[in-house]
Amino acid sequence: MSLIAWAIGLALLLIFIFALLSPFEALGWWAGWGKRGLEPSPPSDEEMAEAQETVAPYYIVYLTAIGGVSAEDISKRERVFLARLKEALPDAMIVTDVFPFSVTNNPLNGERLLGWLWRRIHQSRMKRSLKGTLFGSLIFLRNLLQVAVSADPRYGPINNVGVANEIAKSLVRHGYPLGSGAPIVVMGWSGGGQIAVGVARYLNQGLNAPVYVVSIGGVLTDDPAVAYVRRLLHIQGSKDKFPSIGDILYPGRWRIVPHSAWNRALAAGKIITVDPGPMIHTGRGDYFDYRATLANGQTHVERIVELIADFIRPIQDVAQPA
Repeated sequence: MSLIAWAIGLALLLIFIFALLSPFEALGWWAGWGKRGLEPSPPSDEEMAEAQETVAPYYIVYLTAIGGVSAEDISKRERVFLARLKEALPDAMIVTDVFPFSVTNNPLNGERLLGWLWRRIHQSRMKRSLKGTLFGSLIFLRNLLQVAVSADPRYGPINNVGVANEIAKSLVRHGYPLGSGAPIVVMGWSGGGQIAVGVARYLNQGLNAPVYVVSIGGVLTDDPAVAYVRRLLHIQGSKDKFPSIGDILYPGRWRIVPHSAWNRALAAGKIITVDPGPMIHTGRGDYFDYRATLANGQTHVERIVELIADFIRPIQDVAQPA
């Protein structure tokens, strides 16, 4: 019993330390303490030339879930999903190089003081051992707390403007025509769904463009930035209970607060919630599973691609020409 008590105490201590430090990356960036400053670095001539050749009628930005360590190191299921989404929406430019849990797009295994530690933890997690699973939970905890920072009324605006800045830079690198008003779809899985809502205000105002959000099992809060979202598609499987955390923890989501930004958007018909079937949050049987099938024979990933494509195609039809 003493060993169990010691383990529980250590876990609670780690959670407290992580929670205490979670806003510091955003605050440090805002104060200009890091190498990655406030001012965006201009794209190179090569990047600009490539961007001019890849102008698209609308742009989709994909933000990974809280288990991610970088934008590049995503799961095979996510890669399959993105490839099939591109097949369904060939005119879209899909942007995947933004890590949503860093205000400077700095991956956990990147140029960080503890980058070496996150690399070791991630390598251990890939071995799928009990030790790797336990240490890997630190990645989930760290990124989950960044989602909480995004939703926090004190630190959230700083965090979200930083991530929006990185999304805007990535959009320009991928050919987004500034001043065109081309639609932007920010699509997030799990915690990435909240980040997608949080950045909507700054993308909408900074780029003067309509912003749409797709939440795939997203844990959405009562972020007032939802008022800047043109339309929001929230996909929640019948076996996925994690998104319901937002319904419980954030008063702005409660029906007894009708004048919150969330409930006003809901009343205006801007929020669409769809149950794609008996899908879980992550793992076998989740939204991107390309082996699990529904009663109609569709795989999970096929159903998700279908729902998202049906949501986005009307956007494409009204997209302004570049």
